[in-house]
Amino acid sequence: MSILLRRSLRYVALLLAAPVLAARAGEVLVPLTLEPRHLDTAVASALELDADGRASLIENACNRVEVAAPRTRVDQSFLELELALVVTTGVELMGGCANPTPWRGRMVVTLEPSIDVSGLAVKFHPATAALIRGDGSEGLLSQPVRALAESLVLPHLGLMRVDLAGPLTSIDGLLADVLGAAPGAAPALAERTSIRALQVVPSGLEVKLRFAVAPRTAAPVPEAPLDTSELAQWSALEDELDGFLTTVITLFAEATESPDLRYELLAVLLDARYAIAQALSENQPEGDPVRTLFIDAWNRLRPHLTALEDLPVPGFDQDLRLVGFIAGGDALRAVDALGPEYGIEITRDGLRRLARLLLAEGAPASFTPLPLEMDRRLQRLFRLDAEPSAGQSAPLVEALVRWLVPAAQAAVPPAVVYRVPQPAQLQRYLEQIAALLDFKAGDRLQRSTKIPGRLAPEFNALVSATAWKESCWRQYVGTPKQPQVLKSPVGALGIMQINGRVWRGLYDLDRLGDDIGYNIAAGAEILEHYLVDYALRRGEHRQPGGDENLMRATYAAYNGGPGQLSRYRRTDTPQRLRAIDNVFWDYYQQLKSAGRPETSTCYPVVS
Repeated sequence: MSILLRRSLRYVALLLAAPVLAARAGEVLVPLTLEPRHLDTAVASALELDADGRASLIENACNRVEVAAPRTRVDQSFLELELALVVTTGVELMGGCANPTPWRGRMVVTLEPSIDVSGLAVKFHPATAALIRGDGSEGLLSQPVRALAESLVLPHLGLMRVDLAGPLTSIDGLLADVLGAAPGAAPALAERTSIRALQVVPSGLEVKLRFAVAPRTAAPVPEAPLDTSELAQWSALEDELDGFLTTVITLFAEATESPDLRYELLAVLLDARYAIAQALSENQPEGDPVRTLFIDAWNRLRPHLTALEDLPVPGFDQDLRLVGFIAGGDALRAVDALGPEYGIEITRDGLRRLARLLLAEGAPASFTPLPLEMDRRLQRLFRLDAEPSAGQSAPLVEALVRWLVPAAQAAVPPAVVYRVPQPAQLQRYLEQIAALLDFKAGDRLQRSTKIPGRLAPEFNALVSATAWKESCWRQYVGTPKQPQVLKSPVGALGIMQINGRVWRGLYDLDRLGDDIGYNIAAGAEILEHYLVDYALRRGEHRQPGGDENLMRATYAAYNGGPGQLSRYRRTDTPQRLRAIDNVFWDYYQQLKSAGRPETSTCYPVVS
């Protein structure tokens, strides 16, 4: 490439890379990245490559160019396309062709992107072309070879387009759903989404999308308290958000073989479910909790989508569905940042429109009702299944506990063991529960290959201390004659206080309440999961405090979700949560040294 031409192209690139003008009020700019694989797809379409990635461009019977293996890459601030070529030139002679040996090599083309006049597509101009021999040298090329290759290949590349009309139209529909203009009012979407600017970046071609939204004519007024019907609708919408996140995160987890990325995706889902469970416990929410939950979840999910852009996601790795989905979510986040006067509202229709950017016609009509049965796909992806076999029934577990505890101490009716003990029976009850906790923790250690040997002695105390802090070792409350499963205001069940909303699909929700052994087994596995897949993997033991940090971090995550993993050591942790973590730590240390915390901390009626 000549120096003059290179300087000219650099000038064009600088124009493309010029900073976008600051957005006016209501104007939103959202980036969308076209990666090399998307550009390769556009090249394949322009050259009309067959299923094997090849095409023959024919001038006449004696002159043709065979092209294959297009590969687009970024060279500094330029887009370059490399093609494998076989060029055959010749002249017609006596009904046949007089041809020299076909030339074999590669063509390297510099592509100059620009915005189509419609504002909905990116087009490309082949600015320069160079032919390189198969051995990598430029060598001597006959003029006919060069002329034929350029005359047949470059015009096809001039037809190359990346059409974004479909995703942009879907984003417009998404915005119309969430902006919620009043009936008869001017459309909330003042200007449709279009391409504003282009910039070549290391990851490909960044497309700046622009749209404009209109503010409300009047500032929003404080909402009146929700009535019963409105509370039910709000709860159903949070269920819809849960179903939406479960669907897309499961799809993304299936697209990667990286355990680390899968666990980070699961963390987003679990934290969102913890937040939804907390929000659902509020009788009169302030503001719009669904909008806040969505934005928070999107902010957590978005960095992982960048990693997924480099992966071949089944079903849409070569088209624009993933980038359109990312741009749609980014557009919602950008509008939300404009302020309450623009009235963004996450709706059921909005969630489905966003899902359709990714799933097309595979998007369900609704993400509710939420399925309650166990989902083997989720369990397989995240390697969670408290009891791979059918598990022990409650009577068998009762028999096991009576066997574990000496006969003289176990002469207690089975109902007392797992129901509500009277004060005179409390010590025996606690001994039996302690034996069951030890058994289930030991069983988890035997079946696990993930917990490092040095942490095995700590794991029993972790399980027992968690159960003491969460429930005081109680599966049931009430009276011995009328026991009821212990249930927290946010729906956590039983001795390990496992929230069915958070862990639905991964555990049997009925058994969490009906079977104390299953409840403990599930809790022990969740603790193992947080200990190994989050605390250890993220290096909490490398913070001051060493391995003790792992126990504290594991409980913090168990109590509040993966996002709370490091709250025990952060200075900005609310005092309420700090107090919870400190009490757990006291219990953990007492269990390691004395075998059980002071009974009076949970059962003040006992001296």
